[in-house]
Formats: sequence, structure tokens, C-alpha cells
Amino acid sequence: MSETLYRKYRPKNFSEIIGQKHIVQTLSNAIKNNRVAHAYLFTGPRGTGKTSIARILAKTINCHDLKDSVTCEKCQPCQLISENKSLDIIEIDAASNTGVDNIRELRETIGLPPTALKYKVYIIDEVHMLSSGAFNALLKTLEEPPAHVVFILATTEIHKVPATIISRCQRFDFTRLPIENIIEKLTIIAKAEKIAVDADSLEMIAIAAEGGMRDAESLLGQVIALEDKNITTKEVEEILGTTDRKFSAEMAGMILTKDVTGAIAKINEFLQDGYDLQIFTKSLVNYLRQLMLLKINPELKKHFAYEATQDQLAKMTEQIKAVELPAIILTLNLLLEAQNKIASSMLPQLPLEIAIIRATHTFPANSVDYTIQETKGDVHLKTAPIKNRPTAVAFEKAPENSATVQSEAPIAKNSELVLPEGDVDLYTVKNNWKKLLVDIKPHNHSISALLTSCQAIAVDGNIITIATPYDFYKEKINDHANKLTVESVLGKILGLKIRLKIVTNIEAGIKDQPKEVITKDTPGEQSSLINSALEIMGAKVVKE
Repeated sequence: MSETLYRKYRPKNFSEIIGQKHIVQTLSNAIKNNRVAHAYLFTGPRGTGKTSIARILAKTINCHDLKDSVTCEKCQPCQLISENKSLDIIEIDAASNTGVDNIRELRETIGLPPTALKYKVYIIDEVHMLSSGAFNALLKTLEEPPAHVVFILATTEIHKVPATIISRCQRFDFTRLPIENIIEKLTIIAKAEKIAVDADSLEMIAIAAEGGMRDAESLLGQVIALEDKNITTKEVEEILGTTDRKFSAEMAGMILTKDVTGAIAKINEFLQDGYDLQIFTKSLVNYLRQLMLLKINPELKKHFAYEATQDQLAKMTEQIKAVELPAIILTLNLLLEAQNKIASSMLPQLPLEIAIIRATHTFPANSVDYTIQETKGDVHLKTAPIKNRPTAVAFEKAPENSATVQSEAPIAKNSELVLPEGDVDLYTVKNNWKKLLVDIKPHNHSISALLTSCQAIAVDGNIITIATPYDFYKEKINDHANKLTVESVLGKILGLKIRLKIVTNIEAGIKDQPKEVITKDTPGEQSSLINSALEIMGAKVVKE
């Protein structure tokens, strides 16, 4: 059975470690100055070198011929530890030894001196898995350990380790490794294994590893098992389920600069070459997310620095200078929508092509729901059945053919304003309510009058919940044309694509009607409200 790459090429001393320089330097200086602590705590993501450095530290403090904190690899302690034959280096997997009895057994043997080494070293991996009783037993040992004992605790979940344990250890935080470090190590392994692999393939593996060296080495082993001596980006894509980053950068550039012809041509080229469009779309979405974060604040690059080289980050920073944030967000939303449709589409490229066209063009509102437009034509609204009528005024039903309401100035069809999606806050909506009443009046006087007695009560993302005092108010505002008008006008005011949810005060649990809105109206405004109600219901006042 062949040995896995991450075990075969595990570093043997501090000089062979790639990355984690801040930790290596600190430990090296401590050893040089003979300031070895009795307990260390290594924390960080998986595959970032915690166990490897723990073993190297154990070997280094026991080496007989140490030079600049680098082990000789020739003395008896070095050879015993390298071959895992030393009885004085005890590795404990806390995940399978969680009980207090295991720690008590450790305490019983801890006082015994080392058999062949200077220090007896206990390496406890995944220490956060210990039970509370085991932690209490370990705490007593950490408080006053024998001079010949060194503890090295490792964990991926530091928040689960009691503060009393953390305070008694020297803590070292391991970080995800930059792509450059991972590529450097993979290149060394590929040469040693006599594998032909191009730089793009190594970069794809490094990105997929998400900052973990062990994951990168495991992925390289999978690729080697598939293709043996000659590795190409195509094979790497099949194994990793990802695409070359440069393709995503190229496609994002085409979309954001509105080169729709080039973008669609590139999609079909990918398809003809046998690429999986779902995988490609996932990579493209991830790339656009990174552009979005960079556009918001360059400091946010730390959240994906392990996915891009410094040269790529510089190119991305240059790319976003000519792009507005709403355009990136709009494209992201459209691609996420397309991602879910590719698998079920008759033509797998069609959802992606439509998403790109929508991201680079403006359409009439009745064909694409994210644009707002204005028209000079009239909008005719059909009246719905009236369930409840106010008792304050007597009405007589007018002839049915007079039941249509004609708006003064509906929303136009020629505007090219495209609103991005985003979250709305309730305060902003309420603060702009009066402006909504004013701005919507030229488009639909009757709906403006109804909204006077309504109120915004909740917001969920871009969905605004409006409460109405009566059922027929809800029915009227919920009419498709009326609702679209309100969403369009309010969306313009807020600068975001929004959706409305209409409920009654009773449905919303509001006992009292919003009297404060009505009582402040002037007699003229109250008269306008009554006239609008008459117009909507196709009724007239009957004099006694």
C-alpha cells in the first residue's frame, strides 16, 4: 500500500515548514533562549500544521545536536521520534478518549521520568472533545506539571476549550495558508514524484484546499491516482468540481463591461469543450462575490485571501474601479437564479445566457420584473367585489360599466432605470411614506388616498408589509396593476427593488385603527379620501 502524500512529505523540522512563520519564529526563539513552556495550545483550521509543528517541537526540545533550532535528524531522540518509536512522546486523540478516567490514568503516569528523552511530551489532539470532568482533571495537572513534562494541546474549535485551560497555556493561532505557500509545497511534491503538472492545475488545487495544506496534498494525490504522470486542468476540474479562475475573471469582465456577445460566445465555447456549466457558474458566482467584497472595502479581502494570489488580488482591485456595486449585486442575483435552472433546462446554456442578457440590458417592466418604466398610456383597473363598506356615508351602486378607474399619469414604459436588489429597513420606509403619497398621486390618485390610512409595519429583506384598516383596501392595493404601481414608485424612492405584502390590521394583530393619520387630515383631504372611495367602488352619495 502506497503512503499518502501528506504523510510522506510531512516536514521533519522547522526549516521545512512552509507558512505559519510567526509561530515557527516564536517557538525557535523560545528554544534558543531555553524558555520552553510547560504547556502550549495550538488552535486553527484543519490541515494548517498544528500536529506537524507539535511533533517537530517535541523533537526539537529533545535533540542532542540542535543548530539554530533545527534538529540534526541523526541523534537517537531524533530517530526515535521520526520513526514513532519513542515511549516518551504520547499522542492522545481526545475525540476517542474523552472521559475523566483517561485523564486520571495520564496523571498517574505523568510523574514517571522519561525513558530516553529529556522531556516527556503529551500531544492531545482535538482537545475540545474532552468532557467537563476530564478538563477539570487536566486542569489540576496543568497547574503544577513536573519539570520534565510538556503538554501540547491542539484544537479546531477554541471556543469549546474552557478559559481556565487556555489561561494556563501559551496560545498560538494557526491561519489558513496563502495560495502561494500551498503551490510552493505542491510543486516540491510534484517534482519529487516526477509528475508533470502545469501552474494552472496547481492553482486550482490550492484554491480548492481553502488554505489547508493537508487537504491540498490529499487532492493532489487524488489527481495523480487518476492521471498518473501528466495532469491537465481538465482532469483537475473533473475531480475538484471547479474551473480555472482565469475563466471566471474573463467572464466577469465581459458581463460587467456589457460585452454580451463575447460572454455568450464564451459560454457556448465552454459547453463545446465539455465543461460543466453548473460548476462554471459556481466559480463565477464566487469570483463576483469577491469583487463585491473588494468594492465594499478592500480590507475584506482577508476573507478570501487564501483563494487568490497577490497578483490576482491586484487585478481584481483594478477591475472594480470601473464597476458600480449595484451592477455586481444584480449580476450575482441573476446568476444564482440561473444556477438552479441549469440542471433542469432543455438547453443547459439557456438559463446562463438569459441571466447574462438580463444583467447587461434593460427591459420593459411587463417583461422583466426588475426594471421600472414610465408610459403616457392609461391604466385601467378592474374593481373587485366590496365585502365591507364604511357606515359613515351611504352609497348607492353605480352602473357596472362605470366601474373602471382611470389613472392620471401611469408609470412610463421608456425609462431605463434598473433597480438593484437589497435589504430595506423599516425606519427608511416610514420616513419616506409621505413622499410615497405625494409621488404616487399623479400615477394613481385613488391608491394614494387609500395609502393615507395604511402603514408599513414590517420588513423582511426587500419585502415590505403594509397594514390596511379594511378588507377592501387590501383587495384594491393587492390588485396586480395597483400593486405594481406602488412597488415601482416606492422602489424609485428607496433606490431598491422591493415587493409588497398587504395585510389587514386584524391579520397583523393591530387592534386600533391608525386614527392618527386620519385625524390630522384637513377637511379638504378627508373630502378627497371620500371622493376616491366613491370612485374606486363605483358609487355615489345618496342625499336624504
